[in-house]
Amino acid sequence: MFLIGKRNTLGIVLLFTFFTLILSSCSPRQNDSASENEAKDKNVNNNTMLPPISPIEGEFEQVYGWIQKDTICYSAKVEGVYKIYTYNIYTGKHIPLYESDTELSNVMINNNKLLLYSALSDEEGEMHIIDAKGSEILSRKFQSYETDFAWNPHNENELLVTTFTKDWESKVFTLDIQEDVLNDFPVSTPFPQWLTTENVMYLDWDQNNPSLYAPLKIFDLETAEEKELELPNIYFIDQKNEFLFTLSSTGNEEEAVYSFYDIDLNKHGTIQVPRLSKFANWLVPNYAIYQDKLITFVPKENGNAETYQDGFELIEIDMNTGESKKIFTDTELEDQPIQISSDGKYCLFGYYLENMLDIETGEITPLFSSSIHNN
Repeated sequence: MFLIGKRNTLGIVLLFTFFTLILSSCSPRQNDSASENEAKDKNVNNNTMLPPISPIEGEFEQVYGWIQKDTICYSAKVEGVYKIYTYNIYTGKHIPLYESDTELSNVMINNNKLLLYSALSDEEGEMHIIDAKGSEILSRKFQSYETDFAWNPHNENELLVTTFTKDWESKVFTLDIQEDVLNDFPVSTPFPQWLTTENVMYLDWDQNNPSLYAPLKIFDLETAEEKELELPNIYFIDQKNEFLFTLSSTGNEEEAVYSFYDIDLNKHGTIQVPRLSKFANWLVPNYAIYQDKLITFVPKENGNAETYQDGFELIEIDMNTGESKKIFTDTELEDQPIQISSDGKYCLFGYYLENMLDIETGEITPLFSSSIHNN
C-alpha cells in the first residue's frame, strides 16, 4: 500500500483535470473528422460532379450520351484514329472501348450495348455492335447512302433498319442481333418505330403528295395486320418508357399539341404550346424522356423557325397529367440536342452534347476544357 500526501493528491487531481480537458477538447475534433468523412461520402452520394475534364488523349470529338446514370460515352480523335471511351463523372475514370480508322456517322446507346455506324462510301456503310466492355457482338455492312436505326425497347436483340439511296428511296429491315439475320420489313415506309414487342408504328406519309400531317398506323409483325388510329393532324411520334407521345395540331395552327398515351393507346396528359413553322413542315424541338417526364424546349412565341430570335424555355412535362414546369438555368439555352441521365439529375446538351446541366440547381458546366474538333 502506498501512502499519498496532500501535495501529491493535489498534483494527481490537477493532472487528472488536465487530461480530462485534453480528452474533452480532442473528442470534438475526432467527431469533426468523422463528420468531414461523412460529408465527403455524402457529397459522393449526392453526385457532386467533377469540374471540366480533358480527353485522356487526342482532341475531343463528340459525347454520345449516357451509358449508365453516372457514366457518359465520348469520342476523341487521336492521330487520325477515332477512339471511344466511357467516363465516370464522379470518379474521373476513363475506359477505352473502341477505335476506328473511319469517322463515326452515328453512335446509339441501348442499355449495355452500343451501335456504331460509319459511312464507307456514298453507297455503303458498316455497323458494329459492341457491349459495354468493348467486345464486338456483331458487324454488318449495308448498301446505303444514309441509314437509320431504331432499337426495340422491349427486345435489345432486335433492330429496325431503314436504308436510303441517293434519291432517298427507302427500304426497311428487321435485324435479329443474336442470330445475325436480316429480314425485309413488310411495309415500305421510312422511320418506323417500335410500340410493343411485336407492334411497329409509323406515320404513313404520302410520298407523291407532300403534306403537313400523316395518319398514324400500327403494323402487327405476327399477324401482318395494319390498322390506322383515329388521331388527326399528327406530324411527329415517339415512344419510350411505356409512353407514346404525338405532336399534332388543333384548329389553331400556331400551337403544337403534345399528347401522351400508354402502350395500350389510352390517353393520358396533353399540353398546348407555341410552335415554329418551317418551309414544308413544323419544327420539332429537341427533347429527352426519363421515367414519366418529358423535357423539351418551347419557343416563347409562335413564328417562323428560320427568323425566330425570341428564345426558348426548357420545360418538364408530366406525361401522366400534361402539367409542366420551367427548368431554370444559369443562362438562356438554345434549342439544341439534349439527353438526360436515367436518374433525372443531369442533362447533356449542345450540338456535341458537350455541356452538362444540373437539373436541380440550373448550373451549366462545359464537360471538356479543350475545344471541339471540327472536321
